[in-house]
Amino acid sequence: MKKTPPPAEERFSRLYRRITGRDSAVAEPAQRAGADETAVQEKIVRCLWFDQFLDSGNLRTDDGRKLAVFSPGYWNEGAGPDFRNAEFALGDEPRVRGDVEVHVAASDWNRHGHASDRAYDRVLLHVVLRNDLGDATVAHGERRIPQLTLDRRLSADLGEILRSLDPDGYPRVGSGREGACCRSIRACGRDAQWVGRFLDIAGDERMLRKAERFAALTEQSTPDDVLYDALMEGMGYTANRRPFRILARGIRPAALRKLAPADGDFRERLLAVQALLFGAAGFLEARDARTGEESSDRDTADYLKALRAKWEASKTDFPALALDRASWSLRRTRPANHPIRRIAGISAFLAANLHTGLCRAMMCAVEGIPTGGPESRRCARTLRSFHQAFEEPPQEYWVRRTGFGAASLPRPTALIGSARTTDVIVNVVVPFLLALSRGGEQPRVEQRLHNVYSSLRPLSDNSITRYMKTRLFQDERGADEVVRSTRRQQGLMQIFHDYCESGSTTCESCGFLSAVEAWVE
Repeated sequence: MKKTPPPAEERFSRLYRRITGRDSAVAEPAQRAGADETAVQEKIVRCLWFDQFLDSGNLRTDDGRKLAVFSPGYWNEGAGPDFRNAEFALGDEPRVRGDVEVHVAASDWNRHGHASDRAYDRVLLHVVLRNDLGDATVAHGERRIPQLTLDRRLSADLGEILRSLDPDGYPRVGSGREGACCRSIRACGRDAQWVGRFLDIAGDERMLRKAERFAALTEQSTPDDVLYDALMEGMGYTANRRPFRILARGIRPAALRKLAPADGDFRERLLAVQALLFGAAGFLEARDARTGEESSDRDTADYLKALRAKWEASKTDFPALALDRASWSLRRTRPANHPIRRIAGISAFLAANLHTGLCRAMMCAVEGIPTGGPESRRCARTLRSFHQAFEEPPQEYWVRRTGFGAASLPRPTALIGSARTTDVIVNVVVPFLLALSRGGEQPRVEQRLHNVYSSLRPLSDNSITRYMKTRLFQDERGADEVVRSTRRQQGLMQIFHDYCESGSTTCESCGFLSAVEAWVE
C-alpha cells in the first residue's frame, strides 16, 4: 500500500520564498584569507567606531560635511574592509550603505595598498584616529573617499573612553547600534516566538537553495563524485578550501578506487588512499620544522616509507598537480586542525566506502538517527552517527599527532572533530541528500533530514551571524534563546544575503520590513 507523505510542515518549507518573493541562488560571501594580526591600537579605533563613541551633534567629515551615522555596519573579522554595510548620510545627501575602513593614521590607507585594491571598491568612508596627511579625502582609483578624523569628534576624552573600554572583548561585546529591523519587529507586535518561526522558514529556504545547487551538479556528474568534491572542500576552513578543491580535482574517486582495490583489506586501502592524497598535497616531503631533518621516530619513518613507495609508483599519472607545502595556509591554524590531519581523517571514510558508495554511507549515517524524542537526544545521536562514519576504526598513528613526527597533542584528539563534522552535516550532507531525496521523490528521507537539521546546535558564530543578532534582537541573551539550532542560524544568514547585502538599499526601504508587517501565522 502506498504510504502517505508527512505534512509539508514536517519537511523543508517554501513559505519564506512565498512571503518574501525571494527566489535567488544561495549567496555566499567571497572567500577571504585569514586576516593579519592587527595592532591593538587599531583595534581600539575599530571599537570607537563600532560603539559610536562620537559627538553625534558635531560630527563632520574632514571636508566639512555633516555626518549622520545610522549603523556602523558589521565587524568584518576577515580580510578586506573593517566594517561591511554601514549606513550613513553626508550633508543633505540621501542615506547610503557601504563599507568603512578604519586606521590609526590617514597615511595607513596608502601604506596598506588600499588605493588600488579592488576589495575596497565599496568603501564609502575612511575613519582614522588622526589625520597625519592633512588631506580631507583619500583616493581609490579615480574616486575620492571622504574621511572622518576621530580625535576631534569623540563623545568624551580619549583617555576616559579607554579606561571604560575592554578591546579584547570586541566584537563579542559592544552595542553596534540596534537595527531598524529590531524596532520594526517590536512596532508590529511580533514576539520572540514569531522571530524564531521566521528564522525557521528562512533556514529551510537556505537549505533548499543549497540542495538546488547540488541537484544541478549531479546533472553534470555522478552523485558520488559530487559528494566527494563537497566533502573534500569541507575539510578546509576558509583559508584552505581552495587547495582542498585543487586536490579533489586532481585525485578523482576513480583513481583512488584503482589504487585501493576492493579485494584488499581496509588498512591496505587506507594506505593507498593516503599515499595519493598526501603525495598530491605535497605533504610527503615534510620535514621537522625545527631541525629540517627527517623524523627520528621509528613509527613515522616506517609509515612515510610505505606512503612514499606507493606515491612514487603512481605520481606519474598526475603530472598536472602543482600543490606543495607552500600551497596550504598554515598561519593561525590550530595544530589539531592541520590539513594533514584532515586528509588523514577523510581518507579513512573514503577507504571504507569508495567501492560500496559514498552516498550510501551518508544515507546509512542519517538512517541511524531517531526521528522522535527530544532535540538534545537527536543532536547527540546525529553527531555520534557521523563521528562513527568519519573516525572509525580509529587510526592509532594520528590520535595524538599533528603531522609526521613524534606525538605532540596532550590527549587523543579526533581527526575531524565535532565542530567540523557539524559544519559538514549542515553544508554538505543535508543539502546533498535533500537534493537526491527530492529528485527520487522520497519524502520520508526528507523528513528525517529535516529532523536532523532542526535538532543540531548552532555552529560557532561568525561576523555575519553576530551582526544579524544585533539587528534582530534587543540583547545577546534574547538572541541566544531564540537562535538555538543550525536551522535558525542559517536563517540569519539567508536574511542577511537576501536583504543586508542586496544592492545598496538602505534599512528604511528594506523589503524585509515589508515581510515582517505582512506575515501573520
